[in-house]
Amino acid sequence: MASALTGRPMGVPVMEIRSPTGSETSLSTRQGQQDPLPSPQQQPPRNRSRARRSPSRLPLRTAFRDFSGTVEILVGDDGDKSRPQTKYMVHKELLTAASPFFAAALDGAFAEGLEQIVKLPEEKAEIFEWFLQWLYTGSLTIAQDGAFGSTALMQHHQQPHYSHIHNHHHHIPPDHPYHAHHARAEADALARTDGDLRNHVGSPKYFLLIDLYALSDRLLTAQLSNHILTTIARLSETTNSVPTPSDTFILYDGIRDSSPLRTLVLDLFAYKKTDKLLETHKDEWHPLFLRALVVKLKRPGPEAIERHALEAWRPESWSASKSCEGCKEILKPGVLGGEK
Repeated sequence: MASALTGRPMGVPVMEIRSPTGSETSLSTRQGQQDPLPSPQQQPPRNRSRARRSPSRLPLRTAFRDFSGTVEILVGDDGDKSRPQTKYMVHKELLTAASPFFAAALDGAFAEGLEQIVKLPEEKAEIFEWFLQWLYTGSLTIAQDGAFGSTALMQHHQQPHYSHIHNHHHHIPPDHPYHAHHARAEADALARTDGDLRNHVGSPKYFLLIDLYALSDRLLTAQLSNHILTTIARLSETTNSVPTPSDTFILYDGIRDSSPLRTLVLDLFAYKKTDKLLETHKDEWHPLFLRALVVKLKRPGPEAIERHALEAWRPESWSASKSCEGCKEILKPGVLGGEK
């Protein structure tokens, strides 16, 4: 669930973590050297210019030609009624390419690698299914007509009311109604693709994304973690909302201390109008979250000044003019301080 805010939403930077570099295919071609001429008894090998692939493991794109190997993933624990065990058959190539955790388990000499079975007793099946959706589709949203870039939005761009702007390449002023209409159309189109990422009233399910981030962090899938950060920032911006008190307990009890997700959530609360929400919410906030937020507000760092885009002082009239310490001249009305 999400807590809605009042006031104008502000942009929030997304702190991403570096994705692990996959093993690149080694090439045996030599550059800048010429092979000696073969003797009459020797025939030159065919396709010398073609790079030979490393025998260790084929790249994922070529593995699709024989994409039949699956492994068992047992999620949950039969002894825990809150997390009953569920079995999933997943393509091994996808798992090992996306997750260093699965690569080490399934490609090594561990019992999981020998049996091709991985047990995740501490995980929940419904969260793991979100991981599988991202693994097979690369997205957490649903594809349907009306999504951003689809037929509906293309028709929106081609409406007669704005055709003269696009056809004649006119400059669109910032206060032109086109900008507000275009932004609303994009937000509405994206909202229709969020699916179960929102509840019945349209509020983001931050608890779901935080749980999924925790799973992604344990599986070392940096690409998914980055995608979740971007999704949370987008949902918070478009709905002008922040996580609820119960979400902060998930964040500070199940996410590591140095997680970029904690930094993002603190940014959301620090740069939105959350004073009244923090004071009047009926539920208790996590004490470590409140402590971190106080430190964030007292020591915002240089990014706070850049975010607010402070303007230099300028006199409005001659009576308010002062001498500039930099150029040693009297500042003229309407001129920024320090300019001549």
